[in-house]
Amino acid sequence: MKKHVIFDIDGTLLDSEESVLLSLQETVLMKKGKHMETEELKFALGIPSEAALRRLGFAEEELAETVQFWGTLTPSYHKYMRIFPGIRETLTALKGKGIRLGIVTSRNRPEYEKDFLPFGLEPFFDTVICADDTIRHKPDGEPVREYLRRQKAQPEEAVYIGDTAYDMACAADAGVESALALWGCASPEHIRADFYLAHPGEIPSVFVREEDPRKNRRWLKWAMELQFIAQAGLTYSKDRFDLERFGRIREIAAEIVSCNTDLSFEQVHDLFCLESGYQTPKLDSRAAIIRDGKILLVQEMTGRWSMPGGWVDMDQTIRENTVKEAREEAGMLVAPVKIVAVQDRNRHNLPPQAYNICKVFILCEPIEGKFERNIETVQSGWFPPDRLPQMDADKTTEEQVAMCFAAAENENWKVLFD
Repeated sequence: MKKHVIFDIDGTLLDSEESVLLSLQETVLMKKGKHMETEELKFALGIPSEAALRRLGFAEEELAETVQFWGTLTPSYHKYMRIFPGIRETLTALKGKGIRLGIVTSRNRPEYEKDFLPFGLEPFFDTVICADDTIRHKPDGEPVREYLRRQKAQPEEAVYIGDTAYDMACAADAGVESALALWGCASPEHIRADFYLAHPGEIPSVFVREEDPRKNRRWLKWAMELQFIAQAGLTYSKDRFDLERFGRIREIAAEIVSCNTDLSFEQVHDLFCLESGYQTPKLDSRAAIIRDGKILLVQEMTGRWSMPGGWVDMDQTIRENTVKEAREEAGMLVAPVKIVAVQDRNRHNLPPQAYNICKVFILCEPIEGKFERNIETVQSGWFPPDRLPQMDADKTTEEQVAMCFAAAENENWKVLFD
């Protein structure tokens, strides 16, 4: 879990590539009388303005005036700038987890104030490092080291997220982990990073997720390993004495879990001691049914609530199973639209289980239906994101509900997966 998440601006928080390149194109034309294609100017993305102008042949004595001139042109290109989808929601989620947020940008302070502040994201950030705050700049690691110095943070506590090779090199030089923002990266080819992120919504699950709950429960890891060994042995062994031994190993695994949980030996045995073949994760599908800003939840026999869903049956596809579970548990006919996320259950839900579960969340459009009490659920209801009932964390958490709302609001949502 990271305590500090540091962002680049251009190509990471803001989609500003077209604005930067068009204004630079006009600057070169006006000052040098030379027309250059924007493709030729892409080297300027991610480095300070002065460095870009030097590479274009501007003399040192011209830099200050040319930077100022370039700055006077950018307002006319602001219409091309926007916040990347999912950024605001991601920043909100990170702040809600108590994460310190920072910015390390190649923009100088006046450029930052003029071009970034109008988007209203500044309140999310605790520390902002601009080009004029350090002597050396990207790809040197000094800007990120300056952030760490001001925050009194250790390199291992932070990650730097950017969209260029300069950003990744800056992070590496500062000794912090790097993450490439694929949503703003022109091409990831040959760009080495510690992490590759397809969508801003992946940031909390990758860097703020809690430690695997099994790590400090050695008995649980032992039980899972014994069960795995036993199941493989029962599948592939031919000797009847070995089969007896593997059967006993499986029983011992169940006894370990039973002695350390509220589950009886019979319950544990039924859960993961009756399978055969190579052991693989169980598959659980959940229907995120959202209409008019509210999500349809069902109340379990325990009194807690969850999204309708359950084990994917052997003869069902994920789509078919999602439709079936929504009809059985919520009485609702639904049309699955898109996958929201594929998650490792033990990393997101409590309590930890002695077997792996892969949870698939599917955004669904409600068609029609009427709830009827059944053997699994006692009632259903529509809830806005800020008025959720007590959730059954074993099946659905508030964070997972929020994730589905975010997916419903973002037509360009990218599937999240562990």
